[in-house]
Amino acid sequence: MQPKFKNETDLLLMVVLLPPTLVAITFILGEPYFSGLKNFGAASATAFPILFGAWILQGRLGWKLVAVYPSHRDTLKRALLFSLLNQMIAAATVILICLAFDRLHILNYQFTVKSCLGGIIAGVICTILNQAVYETDASYRRIKISQLEAERLKKEQLQTQFDSLKEQVNPHFLFNSLNSLSSLIATHPEKAEEFVEEMSRVYRYLLRSNEEHLTSLQKEIAFIESYNLLLKTRFGNGFQPIIRIEEELKEWLLPPMTLQLLMENAVKHNIIDPDTPLIVQLYTQDEKLVVRNNLQKKNKSVISNKIGLSNIISKYELLNYPGVEIKETENEFIVVLPLIKNTLQYDGSANY
Repeated sequence: MQPKFKNETDLLLMVVLLPPTLVAITFILGEPYFSGLKNFGAASATAFPILFGAWILQGRLGWKLVAVYPSHRDTLKRALLFSLLNQMIAAATVILICLAFDRLHILNYQFTVKSCLGGIIAGVICTILNQAVYETDASYRRIKISQLEAERLKKEQLQTQFDSLKEQVNPHFLFNSLNSLSSLIATHPEKAEEFVEEMSRVYRYLLRSNEEHLTSLQKEIAFIESYNLLLKTRFGNGFQPIIRIEEELKEWLLPPMTLQLLMENAVKHNIIDPDTPLIVQLYTQDEKLVVRNNLQKKNKSVISNKIGLSNIISKYELLNYPGVEIKETENEFIVVLPLIKNTLQYDGSANY
């Protein structure tokens, strides 16, 4: 005998637990319970409404106690009080069933303290067992809800962090592009208009891609080829990108704007001159993306806000792919990025 049902699980538990409770109590009260269909039907039909009413009453009492003692600190007090009241309801229920059997001459039962006591004991035992099942189920559901809530909060926190990282890229890209445009106007004004057109196309992709956590390598490569035109417009033969991508890896995924940040990082920190060109190689190897450039550091220190590489590393960590490798040798600077397998045939909105 246990709580009223407020959901499908409660209803299922009632359907499972109520029949054996009915059988246990009725069998104790009258041995001929299974002697014939008539005895079985009469006893069950009489006992069931009383037992069902008690079950609903206990359920209402249970939810009332939860409302009165909602805190987890009151769990023990609530459980003990609920158990005590449950036993009282169980005893009263069995007494009512005994009186009904006696008055209606069911199973040839005669009301006595001894026979009634046996039924009360059976009712109390069934109530304890049923309450244990319900408490276990309720505890499991509370743990499940807590886990889901913790997961939801974690996702919201990760989303906030990820959005913050994405918002860093927009002003970062715009600031550097405007600096490049300013330099280009001073040195090659005839190329400034072409630069502005390419810049608008690239910035449009940036705005679209910022809506996604991941984009395909193919889309990112298409974007970076256009971005490289901006750099070629500014630096001419001083900037030489080389791209080699395996066909079967083009639909694999990575965070958007990753390649732009790496290209920008290479340009910012190295000398770029037609006589000593900056060669940036971008290729796939062992299901990873490698970005490699020859190292020819500028003699003058470069002011950096440290957004580029840290932004990439943070994005991969938030996506639970923390395997970004950064290597610097005497002659080269190398970044190795893990590619994320496209198991869902990703189709992001960041079309270029």
